[in-house]
Amino acid sequence: MIHTRWTKYRVLVANKCNYSCPFCHNEGQEKQTKADLMSLEDFKMLVDFLLTEDIEELNISGGEPFINKDIVDMIEYADNKLSCDISCATNLSLIRPEQIERLGKTRVKINVQFPYINEKAFKKSTGNGRLSDIIRNIQILRNKNIKIGLNTVIQNGNTTDYEQIIMFAIENDLPLKLLPQIGGSHSDQYKDFIIPILEKYSVEYKDKGCGALRWVLEKEGHHTTVLYIDSPCFYKDITTCRKFAEIRIHPDLSAQTCILKEPAYQLNFEKGYHFVKNQIQELWNDFMTC
Repeated sequence: MIHTRWTKYRVLVANKCNYSCPFCHNEGQEKQTKADLMSLEDFKMLVDFLLTEDIEELNISGGEPFINKDIVDMIEYADNKLSCDISCATNLSLIRPEQIERLGKTRVKINVQFPYINEKAFKKSTGNGRLSDIIRNIQILRNKNIKIGLNTVIQNGNTTDYEQIIMFAIENDLPLKLLPQIGGSHSDQYKDFIIPILEKYSVEYKDKGCGALRWVLEKEGHHTTVLYIDSPCFYKDITTCRKFAEIRIHPDLSAQTCILKEPAYQLNFEKGYHFVKNQIQELWNDFMTC
């Protein structure tokens, strides 16, 4: 059986969000996409297609995925069908207790958008978010043994802001991913002040070779892992980007190979899975330049 070359699928099940973060690129979504929400039927069809693919991760994202009323059904379906890692990127503001109960029976990892550890800055960044609510929800999820990670977009060169987030991650044993804002002024240089902070507490380091630099940090009996995404976008490094091998599928089933490009075309499942496999493979073959 021939497999396509994409190893990570980011499925955008919502094209809108209840936050208004200034740094947000909506995971590369175009505002004029035809569908605001992916249907459960289309999601299942996509997951069934992935049954024949050798993929590492299915990341369910948006927009804010919990705007989609079918989000937990989607996660449960993927959990039952696929053997790869399953994650969901969310701001965690809309999750309900009954949803948490159901998610606790799956292996999903929840990656929480976490811009600041300061309540005032958090609200200003998100437009209407309450940091205290998010921290409370994180604890509820942990009590249900749901895996949690923090995602922080680095928006500026304020060392204090991001050292506070790193300390919060260590003290609470929470994995952290740091993503310099693509398109931001001097974003490619943020690592110059972030890496020295990480090195102060580092007990292990690895360059994963796909734009991700990984540290294991320890402090006073606590430890965590931190990924710093030294984005290939900064260097127009198509080789590294291809090693990461992530494709995005929008709510209307249009496929996007690069966060800086528009979706190429819609996956046409009406013509059968073999046709879609050829579409996906063609996107990989064309994914040769930035």
